Amino acid sequence: MIDLVSECNNFMKDCGFSYAVCGGYALELFLCKKLRPHSDIDLSVFEQDKANMVSFLLNKGWNTCEILTIDIPSLSGCLRFISNPGDEKIAKLNHIWAIKPGCSIFELEQEPGAKDVFNFKIVNNEQLNFDFIEIIFNKQKDGNFVFDSSAGQGKNITRELDKAILFSTGGVPYLAPEVKLFILSNPEYSESDYHKAKNQIDFDSTVSFLPKESRTWLINALETAYPNGHKRIGKLKGDIP
Repeated sequence: MIDLVSECNNFMKDCGFSYAVCGGYALELFLCKKLRPHSDIDLSVFEQDKANMVSFLLNKGWNTCEILTIDIPSLSGCLRFISNPGDEKIAKLNHIWAIKPGCSIFELEQEPGAKDVFNFKIVNNEQLNFDFIEIIFNKQKDGNFVFDSSAGQGKNITRELDKAILFSTGGVPYLAPEVKLFILSNPEYSESDYHKAKNQIDFDSTVSFLPKESRTWLINALETAYPNGHKRIGKLKGDIP
């Protein structure tokens, strides 16, 4: 875990813009221990640096891709390689994949008759080499990390940047545990077949180590986002073991 995250941080540290490790690795950086296997490394980058991120990756020799979904139904589930940081579609993307040539996670096959579009097959469920990054674009405003409408259930929920992004003892920036646990509390993650088991591990392993102020913020954020209740509020308050 430390080797992959350190390699990613060394790769990114001269990028010239803000970034932070997110996903399960962020919680492991907070806890200083391994929780579970990981299928990828996730990075949070702010929206204003979308083109900068693509340019940085291309200059490093990596491929940058968008995941095609309902916009092109016949190609749903394919990847479109982005070869130009000025691509107008970048502004609309909320995440991209960065794939190093020869990546051990995927098998890629070009879609017949579709320029820069590739079918992909996942061949390894655990990332063992630093050859793949998922980049999630987040918002910031007036010195705050701003949760998008999906994560915040349409509510205005924010966290001060100096509390939302922390640094490990090795100098790796990562999303604070309460920020990550709030995002993971969205039913899209907490109840989905793909995410449910591993995200429950993340929550159960982390919640008892939250500082008081972080726990209070998380409870308030969940109560704001889910006024009809959320099953994790009870555990955070100590009402549920």
